[in-house]
Amino acid sequence: MDPVETVFEASDGQYYTAWQVRRRLESGRWRCCLRQRDPDRRLVETECAQLLFLVATDPRALPDWTELRIERTATHVVDTRSSLSQPVGRRS
Repeated sequence: MDPVETVFEASDGQYYTAWQVRRRLESGRWRCCLRQRDPDRRLVETECAQLLFLVATDPRALPDWTELRIERTATHVVDTRSSLSQPVGRRS
């Protein structure tokens, strides 16, 4: 079984794992506005009151500049173009 079943491509050009999306929703950083299950698409409101459209995509179809990192029970999409190479959404 693949450790990363779902990755979302976001309207802001970033990619998020299902774990990252769930974590942001549970913490209140994002609020779910709409959800479609098949295909899996979501419209969320960020803590900055911006709308973000998320579309499920195959993890094998990610761009070359992304990397999936698994740390304990968390899976992150990392933008390797950044010299910091931090998980998406952690940059200050």
